[in-house]
Amino acid sequence: MPITHLIEDKQNKSVIRGMLGAEIDFIILEYDKVANIAIASRIDAMKLRSQIELPKLKINNTVRVRIVGVGIKHIVVDLYGKEVVIKADKLRHTFIVNCKDLYKVGNYLKVRIKKIDIENNTFELSAKEFEENPFKNIRKYITVGGEYTGTVIAFPKNNSGVLVQLDNTEVTVLTRVPARFNSFPHYMSKVLIKVTEIKEDKKFIYGYLVRII
Repeated sequence: MPITHLIEDKQNKSVIRGMLGAEIDFIILEYDKVANIAIASRIDAMKLRSQIELPKLKINNTVRVRIVGVGIKHIVVDLYGKEVVIKADKLRHTFIVNCKDLYKVGNYLKVRIKKIDIENNTFELSAKEFEENPFKNIRKYITVGGEYTGTVIAFPKNNSGVLVQLDNTEVTVLTRVPARFNSFPHYMSKVLIKVTEIKEDKKFIYGYLVRII
Protein backbone atom coordinates (compact mmCIF):
# COMPACT_ATOMS: atom_id res chain seq x y z
CA MET A 1 0.00 0.00 0.00
CA PRO A 2 1.71 3.26 -1.11
CA ILE A 3 1.90 5.99 1.51
CA THR A 4 -0.14 8.23 -0.81
CA HIS A 5 -3.03 5.78 -0.42
CA LEU A 6 -2.59 5.22 3.30
CA ILE A 7 -3.13 8.62 4.94
CA GLU A 8 -4.10 12.11 3.76
CA ASP A 9 -1.08 13.80 5.35
CA LYS A 10 1.72 11.74 3.80
CA GLN A 11 4.39 13.95 5.41
CA ASN A 12 3.37 12.98 8.93
CA LYS A 13 5.44 9.83 9.46
CA SER A 14 4.58 9.72 13.20
CA VAL A 15 0.94 9.00 12.31
CA ILE A 16 2.00 6.03 10.20
CA ARG A 17 4.23 4.67 12.96
CA GLY A 18 1.36 5.06 15.41
CA MET A 19 -0.86 2.92 13.19
CA LEU A 20 1.34 -0.16 13.53
CA GLY A 21 -0.88 -3.02 14.63
CA ALA A 22 -4.11 -1.29 13.63
CA GLU A 23 -6.81 -3.07 11.67
CA ILE A 24 -7.63 -1.04 8.55
CA ASP A 25 -10.07 -1.13 5.63
CA PHE A 26 -8.78 -0.96 2.06
CA ILE A 27 -9.81 -1.33 -1.57
CA ILE A 28 -7.74 -3.26 -4.13
CA LEU A 29 -6.82 -0.92 -6.98
CA GLU A 30 -4.61 -3.16 -9.11
CA TYR A 31 -3.42 -6.75 -9.12
CA ASP A 32 -0.37 -8.10 -10.92
CA LYS A 33 -0.87 -11.84 -11.40
CA VAL A 34 2.69 -12.39 -12.57
CA ALA A 35 4.34 -10.70 -9.59
CA ASN A 36 1.49 -11.73 -7.29
CA ILE A 37 1.33 -8.21 -5.89
CA ALA A 38 -1.77 -6.10 -5.23
CA ILE A 39 -1.93 -2.34 -4.77
CA ALA A 40 -4.52 -1.15 -2.26
CA SER A 41 -5.91 2.16 -0.99
CA ARG A 42 -7.04 2.86 2.54
CA ILE A 43 -8.05 6.42 1.62
CA ASP A 44 -10.48 5.23 -1.06
CA ALA A 45 -11.98 2.69 1.32
CA MET A 46 -12.50 5.34 3.99
CA LYS A 47 -14.15 7.72 1.52
CA LEU A 48 -16.54 5.02 0.33
CA ARG A 49 -17.40 3.93 3.86
CA SER A 50 -17.97 7.50 5.05
CA GLN A 51 -20.30 8.20 2.13
CA ILE A 52 -22.41 5.17 3.01
CA GLU A 53 -22.36 5.19 6.82
CA LEU A 54 -21.93 8.78 8.07
CA PRO A 55 -25.31 10.12 6.82
CA LYS A 56 -27.01 7.55 9.06
CA LEU A 57 -25.45 8.96 12.24
CA LYS A 58 -27.02 11.51 14.59
CA ILE A 59 -26.03 13.39 17.73
CA ASN A 60 -26.17 11.22 20.89
CA ASN A 61 -25.88 7.99 18.89
CA THR A 62 -23.68 5.36 20.53
CA VAL A 63 -21.17 3.75 18.17
CA ARG A 64 -18.24 1.38 18.35
CA VAL A 65 -15.04 2.79 16.86
CA ARG A 66 -11.62 1.35 16.14
CA ILE A 67 -8.48 2.92 17.62
CA VAL A 68 -5.95 3.62 14.85
CA GLY A 69 -3.52 5.87 16.71
CA VAL A 70 -2.54 6.72 20.28
CA GLY A 71 -0.73 9.83 21.49
CA ILE A 72 0.12 11.03 24.98
CA LYS A 73 -2.96 13.24 25.40
CA HIS A 74 -5.28 11.88 22.71
CA ILE A 75 -6.29 8.90 20.63
CA VAL A 76 -7.30 8.69 16.97
CA VAL A 77 -10.28 6.53 16.01
CA ASP A 78 -11.89 5.45 12.76
CA LEU A 79 -15.49 6.68 12.72
CA TYR A 80 -16.93 4.92 9.68
CA GLY A 81 -14.20 6.18 7.39
CA LYS A 82 -13.35 9.41 9.19
CA GLU A 83 -10.34 9.76 11.45
CA VAL A 84 -11.44 11.57 14.61
CA VAL A 85 -9.20 12.76 17.44
CA ILE A 86 -10.54 12.22 20.96
CA LYS A 87 -8.70 14.24 23.59
CA ALA A 88 -7.89 12.79 27.01
CA ASP A 89 -10.54 14.84 28.84
CA LYS A 90 -13.22 13.17 26.69
CA LEU A 91 -12.00 9.67 27.47
CA ARG A 92 -12.27 9.52 31.27
CA HIS A 93 -13.57 11.60 34.17
CA THR A 94 -10.17 11.50 35.84
CA PHE A 95 -6.84 12.94 34.72
CA ILE A 96 -4.90 10.81 32.22
CA VAL A 97 -1.12 11.10 32.40
CA ASN A 98 -0.45 9.15 29.21
CA CYS A 99 -3.09 7.66 26.91
CA LYS A 100 -0.53 5.09 25.75
CA ASP A 101 -0.78 3.42 29.16
CA LEU A 102 -4.52 2.85 28.75
CA TYR A 103 -5.31 2.52 25.04
CA LYS A 104 -3.82 0.34 22.32
CA VAL A 105 -3.95 0.57 18.53
CA GLY A 106 -6.38 -2.02 17.17
CA ASN A 107 -8.68 -2.00 20.18
CA TYR A 108 -12.32 -0.96 19.95
CA LEU A 109 -14.02 1.71 22.04
CA LYS A 110 -17.66 2.60 22.67
CA VAL A 111 -18.28 6.33 22.23
CA ARG A 112 -21.14 8.81 22.04
CA ILE A 113 -21.46 11.31 19.21
CA LYS A 114 -21.53 14.81 20.70
CA LYS A 115 -21.20 16.79 17.45
CA ILE A 116 -21.41 15.81 13.81
CA ASP A 117 -21.11 18.11 10.80
CA ILE A 118 -20.29 16.10 7.70
CA GLU A 119 -20.11 19.10 5.36
CA ASN A 120 -17.53 20.89 7.51
CA ASN A 121 -15.80 17.65 8.51
CA THR A 122 -16.35 18.37 12.21
CA PHE A 123 -16.87 15.53 14.68
CA GLU A 124 -16.74 15.28 18.46
CA LEU A 125 -16.82 11.97 20.27
CA SER A 126 -16.80 11.14 23.96
CA ALA A 127 -16.17 7.88 25.78
CA LYS A 128 -16.34 9.02 29.40
CA GLU A 129 -20.13 8.63 29.56
CA PHE A 130 -19.49 4.89 29.61
CA GLU A 131 -16.92 5.12 32.41
CA GLU A 132 -17.79 5.26 36.10
CA ASN A 133 -17.62 8.81 37.45
CA PRO A 134 -15.61 8.63 40.72
CA PHE A 135 -16.62 12.21 41.59
CA LYS A 136 -20.30 11.23 41.92
CA ASN A 137 -19.95 9.91 45.49
CA ILE A 138 -16.54 11.32 46.26
CA ARG A 139 -17.48 12.65 49.72
CA LYS A 140 -17.87 9.07 50.91
CA TYR A 141 -14.12 8.67 50.53
CA ILE A 142 -12.75 12.20 50.89
CA THR A 143 -13.66 15.03 53.26
CA VAL A 144 -12.55 18.65 53.42
CA GLY A 145 -9.84 18.89 56.07
CA GLY A 146 -8.88 15.25 55.71
CA GLU A 147 -5.30 14.13 55.08
CA TYR A 148 -4.51 11.50 52.46
CA THR A 149 -1.52 9.81 50.88
CA GLY A 150 -0.88 9.82 47.17
CA THR A 151 1.64 10.00 44.34
CA VAL A 152 2.76 13.01 42.31
CA ILE A 153 1.84 12.28 38.68
CA ALA A 154 1.98 15.64 36.88
CA PHE A 155 2.98 19.28 37.02
CA PRO A 156 0.15 21.35 35.45
CA LYS A 157 1.45 24.18 33.26
CA ASN A 158 -1.39 26.58 33.92
CA ASN A 159 -1.64 25.96 37.67
CA SER A 160 0.79 26.33 40.52
CA GLY A 161 1.53 23.19 42.47
CA VAL A 162 1.46 19.49 41.56
CA LEU A 163 -1.18 16.93 40.66
CA VAL A 164 -1.44 14.09 43.16
CA GLN A 165 -3.13 10.75 42.49
CA LEU A 166 -4.69 9.63 45.78
CA ASP A 167 -4.15 6.10 47.01
CA ASN A 168 -7.71 5.45 48.16
CA THR A 169 -9.63 6.67 45.06
CA GLU A 170 -9.17 7.24 41.33
CA VAL A 171 -9.34 11.03 41.65
CA THR A 172 -6.49 13.50 41.68
CA VAL A 173 -5.88 16.58 43.83
CA LEU A 174 -4.40 19.85 42.60
CA THR A 175 -1.93 20.35 45.41
CA ARG A 176 -0.30 23.62 46.41
CA VAL A 177 3.25 23.42 47.72
CA PRO A 178 3.67 25.85 50.66
CA ALA A 179 6.61 28.25 50.60
CA ARG A 180 8.04 26.68 53.76
CA PHE A 181 9.14 23.60 51.79
CA ASN A 182 12.82 23.70 50.87
CA SER A 183 12.43 20.98 48.24
CA PHE A 184 9.80 20.43 45.56
CA PRO A 185 8.33 16.93 45.17
CA HIS A 186 9.48 14.99 42.11
CA TYR A 187 7.49 12.90 39.67
CA MET A 188 6.18 9.73 41.40
CA SER A 189 7.09 11.08 44.86
CA LYS A 190 4.89 9.72 47.66
CA VAL A 191 3.27 12.58 49.58
CA LEU A 192 0.78 13.39 52.30
CA ILE A 193 -1.73 16.10 51.36
CA LYS A 194 -4.61 17.90 53.07
CA VAL A 195 -7.84 18.52 51.15
CA THR A 196 -9.12 22.11 51.29
CA GLU A 197 -11.93 22.14 48.71
CA ILE A 198 -14.07 19.67 46.74
CA LYS A 199 -15.95 20.69 43.58
CA GLU A 200 -17.81 17.62 42.33
CA ASP A 201 -19.54 19.44 39.47
CA LYS A 202 -16.25 20.70 38.02
CA LYS A 203 -14.40 17.49 38.94
CA PHE A 204 -11.74 19.36 40.86
CA ILE A 205 -10.28 18.76 44.31
CA TYR A 206 -7.82 21.18 45.88
CA GLY A 207 -5.35 20.74 48.71
CA TYR A 208 -1.89 21.52 49.95
CA LEU A 209 1.22 19.49 50.61
CA VAL A 210 1.73 18.39 54.22
CA ARG A 211 4.93 16.44 53.74
CA ILE A 212 6.93 14.33 51.31
CA ILE A 213 6.95 10.73 52.50
